[in-house]
Amino acid sequence: MAAVPLHIFVHLQRLPILVVQAEASYHAAYDHCTVAYLRQAGVTSLRYVRLADEGIKGNGHMFMLEKNSLDIAALIGRWLKSVEPAR
Repeated sequence: MAAVPLHIFVHLQRLPILVVQAEASYHAAYDHCTVAYLRQAGVTSLRYVRLADEGIKGNGHMFMLEKNSLDIAALIGRWLKSVEPAR
């Protein structure tokens, strides 16, 4: 966690942000820290997804190169639809 007072990210506060973690990524060890920092900085529209928790296993950092990249794209597509503004 950052020392208080923390800079508030006013331009990110209302933007929908998705953080996707793969179990075999080198980011896996600290993605949760990035999410905690963003939340502490006032980012409220943030979703943190661990692919393994969604049944998508064995992925590394380069999602688009994985054999199950279409499953990951579908997950991201569903999230995009869920945050799409009403027209």
